[in-house]
Amino acid sequence: MKMKVLGSIIAVLVVCSLAISLAMPLLVPTQQTPQELNFTISGTNDCLRFLNRTVSVCYVPIAIGANENWQLTINCTKMPGGAKGWTDVYTYKGYWDQGTNYKCTSENLYPIMTDIESANAQIRSGAPFKTSFVGSKPQSYTMFFIFPPGGQSTFHVTLKRV
Repeated sequence: MKMKVLGSIIAVLVVCSLAISLAMPLLVPTQQTPQELNFTISGTNDCLRFLNRTVSVCYVPIAIGANENWQLTINCTKMPGGAKGWTDVYTYKGYWDQGTNYKCTSENLYPIMTDIESANAQIRSGAPFKTSFVGSKPQSYTMFFIFPPGGQSTFHVTLKRV
């Protein structure tokens, strides 16, 4: 009799564990970028430093599935300083979409600031910035760049499946 009760308890635990593991992906909301992004964004700044809390920052949240290949292209259509103007690109290994219309201030980024790294790349006027995202498992990233100081800047951003 004790063996039947013990067997029943084990069976119930196995079924419950299986049900929970199958239901978890449904309970946890997924954060996904639309299939493609195509937008233009404009702004100005007085400073080119994240540590100034009012600096306007652009961001592109990216989520890729397993074995997908996506290409991000950022074209600067207007930049202070013309051909000599530039701004750096930064990467966050995670999905961040807490701004409005792909814009935020550096103050919004303070909670994740230590995890934002330089991409060792620059966006320049007349020279598109391109990078690809590919992986064997689902991954997410957020690319950040700051509106350069000295006047109005405009960027055309596209994210397309390759």
